[in-house]
Amino acid sequence: MSTPVRPKAPSPRMPRWVYAPLVLFLGMVVFLAVGLTRNPQEIPSPLIGRPAPAFELPVVGGPGVFSTAQFQGQVTLVNLWATWCAGCQEEHPLLMALARQPGLQMLGINYKELQASELSGQDPQSQASVQKATDRSQAWLQKHGQAFAVNLLDMDGRVSMDFGVYGLPETYLVDREGVVRFKHAGALTPDVVQHKLLPLMRSLR
Repeated sequence: MSTPVRPKAPSPRMPRWVYAPLVLFLGMVVFLAVGLTRNPQEIPSPLIGRPAPAFELPVVGGPGVFSTAQFQGQVTLVNLWATWCAGCQEEHPLLMALARQPGLQMLGINYKELQASELSGQDPQSQASVQKATDRSQAWLQKHGQAFAVNLLDMDGRVSMDFGVYGLPETYLVDREGVVRFKHAGALTPDVVQHKLLPLMRSLR
């Protein structure tokens, strides 16, 4: 008499949550792989095609303030910089050359010239802090060249953060209507100036 064959019991199914760590790991691998192929200087800015952030900042070494309204009617190159920024010194000769371009307003925004270690809890907007930052930025520009028609102090960094500052230096091109048309993160290079910035500037005049 033959023994009846019993059907095999179905294998227990693994709960779906068991695969979650694997899916998460693979997603991170893909994300990192894509990120490593991107040039950090070409990180897209949400400001491109939109009005520049509204602001008012004091003019270094001069009376009054500069406001966003003064973008109107002029093509403006906005450069975020600081004297402690190595890349800012590296690109400065290119800014000096750009300053000679007709029909271009050169605007420097000095970002957090005084670092937290220097402030030691002091208000960055205090008269002493502003004067120290003013003296330092003016001395630097006298040494390396006055590229900016107007230089501003962003002592607490709020305006620069509104621009979406990623790391100094950063450069923005704003058209006659006050709309941001170009962003470059990092020091400008002759190639970027020649093949991207200058052609765009000429088209906006």
